[in-house]
Amino acid sequence: MTSSKQTTKQLLQKKIQYLDSLISNLKREEELLSYRDADTAVKLEFKNETYVRKLEEVDRELWERQEMEVYSEDEIAISETVFERLDEARNLQEKVQELLVFEMNESKKEYWEFSIKRRLKSHLMQSSGLSWTKNYC
Repeated sequence: MTSSKQTTKQLLQKKIQYLDSLISNLKREEELLSYRDADTAVKLEFKNETYVRKLEEVDRELWERQEMEVYSEDEIAISETVFERLDEARNLQEKVQELLVFEMNESKKEYWEFSIKRRLKSHLMQSSGLSWTKNYC
């Protein structure tokens, strides 16, 4: 192999590193959401997109070379680790997604409650006669 191209083993190891970073962020995100800190969790979600893009790049490189190579026993063993990490990341992402949806729905409820209270307050002020035409301050 040329020195400018990474070996399959190196690409798989890089993929594991990205997956480990993604998993770490997802665990932190899940923790933040358990404390109802959706704002910080969403910031981590955006960082996760960077890792997903990097993983896609590595996958493209691996895909392009798949027909050219026969995998060694070592590369197959590393691939098993990749699949384990992918499963872990997928499971965590599902949990985080559920928590994010819950937070979004809670925010919607809070918004509607606030909106209703504001409209009710406005209506009560208008109907209770609190206006300059009735000499009330």
